Amino acid sequence: MHLTLKTVNDALAKLGSDVRLAKSAKYFYFDGGESAAWLDKTVNIATINALTLDQWLQEFRRLRDMNGHLLKGRATEKAQPKARELKHPR
Repeated sequence: MHLTLKTVNDALAKLGSDVRLAKSAKYFYFDGGESAAWLDKTVNIATINALTLDQWLQEFRRLRDMNGHLLKGRATEKAQPKARELKHPR
């Protein structure tokens, strides 16, 4: 099956996602929607047909889950005071 960006993006939309797959010169990346806040959104693949449709959807899920964990960790770090901010009882 010959894949296109439209095919992958239509499949993402069927999952209920507003994220779109886009192409750069040497890689692909997820853009828009929830991916706007992601720390990592790239897939280092040069051609869209290097992966199957299922593999593209797996990459989307992998990056979504990974970024969810990373962003959750960053929120936890921000909520915790740094050691120098802690006041020691005297």
